[in-house]
Amino acid sequence: MKIDFAYLCGWNQLVMDMCGFWPKHHSNFIRKNWYLITASVITIVIIIPRFAAISLFWNEIDAVVQCFSTQLVFITMVFKLLVLHFQNEVLIELLTTMEEDFSKELTKIQHTAVLRTAKIGRIISIFLITSSLCNVIAGVIAMKLYHLDSLYLKNPDPRLSLDFFWVSYFPFSTKNIIIYILVMSLQFFASAITGFYFIFDGFVVMLILHICGQLELIQISLKYLDEAVTVTEGRNLRIAFASIMEQHQRAHRFVNNLEQSFNLTWFLELTTCTLTLCFLGYIVQKLLHTDQSSIFQMGFPICAVLSVLMKFFLNCWAGEYLISQSSEIGYAFYQAEWYKLSPADARLLMMFGHKKTRPFALSTAKFSILSLRLFVQVLKTSASYLSMLLVVADQPDK
Repeated sequence: MKIDFAYLCGWNQLVMDMCGFWPKHHSNFIRKNWYLITASVITIVIIIPRFAAISLFWNEIDAVVQCFSTQLVFITMVFKLLVLHFQNEVLIELLTTMEEDFSKELTKIQHTAVLRTAKIGRIISIFLITSSLCNVIAGVIAMKLYHLDSLYLKNPDPRLSLDFFWVSYFPFSTKNIIIYILVMSLQFFASAITGFYFIFDGFVVMLILHICGQLELIQISLKYLDEAVTVTEGRNLRIAFASIMEQHQRAHRFVNNLEQSFNLTWFLELTTCTLTLCFLGYIVQKLLHTDQSSIFQMGFPICAVLSVLMKFFLNCWAGEYLISQSSEIGYAFYQAEWYKLSPADARLLMMFGHKKTRPFALSTAKFSILSLRLFVQVLKTSASYLSMLLVVADQPDK
């Protein structure tokens, strides 16, 4: 029995291929550097013009918070695109390893375990893609039709460009119809691409869940180690044990590659998620006290808050699941008939018994471990920052 590789990667691969982000070897110059081209477009038409615009309304705290609440998402997307570009070879290697793992024949018990994690990864991918689509639609309507980005500008500077999706400042006139259409098109492209930045997290969670499935296969191999030795002709316990150890080392290399590729991304996610929840929470609080706010003006920040919250939760949950599955290896062999082994053979299992003391874990640039505990800490920190921001915003009124 085998697991279809396309079944696990199907939705992620489909959407990432449409955006040109699926890791693969490219001979074409544009396709090879598509990540850098997209990151440059986002930086030039959105990030830099918006930072320049902030300097023109720096004294209006509501407008600044609104701008920063979405600016952090664009910065995070640019960083993720850089990771996809510079770690392309590593990601291709990880996908190749996954495909090789799925090409192996599995027993019914092993197939059930791996299929379960594959289904979870598939559901998460569908959920994140749907969330991305909802955010893009709500964002386009709220920003263009209801001018959410310029809602809090009381006395807008005449140098600001208010007719685009995002309040920006350009060092040239945008009244010319050709320039206006060009800038508008580029901002729409950059916004749509950034709106689908959740697919990056779906891709990463898929990789983490895959290695969790492989760790569960190791647990099954240890539980039925005595049966594996019995049914395998010409092989003894030490050879079977060496095969399990090799599988564990393969999983260790996979986790190390994940850690080296994405630990800075997770740290940036940790920082931006905390600040974004704080800023978007502030925006929702302000809109609740505004009688003229529309359903889309309210809907977009609420959808964004829920999406950011769920996205970071899924990353933390995947990290927690990896720790749990890795720790379980240290207990799995207890379910086998190890007491029937010779003392010399039984001592071999102690190597796996020590694994529970140092399980696999993914870190946010060595700052903290990706886990559910980290998610709770982010919620508490965001709530504290939001309270302080609301106090500061009320000071001028007093």
